Amino acid sequence: MRSRPIFKYHPKLYESDVVTFEKGTCQCCGRETDAYISSMYCIADIDCLCLECVASGRAAEKFDGGFVQYAEPVSDPEKQDELFHRTPGYISWQGEYWLSCCDDYCAFLGDVGTEELEEMGIVDEVFADFNARIGEEFDREDLSENGVMAGYLFQCLHCKKYHLWADAD
Repeated sequence: MRSRPIFKYHPKLYESDVVTFEKGTCQCCGRETDAYISSMYCIADIDCLCLECVASGRAAEKFDGGFVQYAEPVSDPEKQDELFHRTPGYISWQGEYWLSCCDDYCAFLGDVGTEELEEMGIVDEVFADFNARIGEEFDREDLSENGVMAGYLFQCLHCKKYHLWADAD
């Protein structure tokens, strides 16, 4: 078995529902794989991309596509390329929206609700940050992990501050 690539902006990828753990044939390189992703923003109908082809950028180049729908801006084009073309997205209601901090993209940590944020002891700080991002007061009681109003937790790679994004079905 080949070692699996590590993704700077999606460090918990293998704990998420994004990866399918079963045998498949990569549509990019043609090799057999036991772990793959099955979605990409491109014209081709994608069912199986090995994580090596994703991490190297070969899949994005071959299919002229990307893996993340939207992201906050950062100034470095290499960071933009790594996020959009070499990082698997996450599952969300309205399409990924990747947060940034300290002029870099944050690491996506997973789905959260108010309960999980309370357990982590960060509920007040992330809701204050989220309210500032959206420009209004968000009702934190509406947020649940994998719920109708779902939360997505990010952490800055530099200052380590937590950030929240949310969307609804």
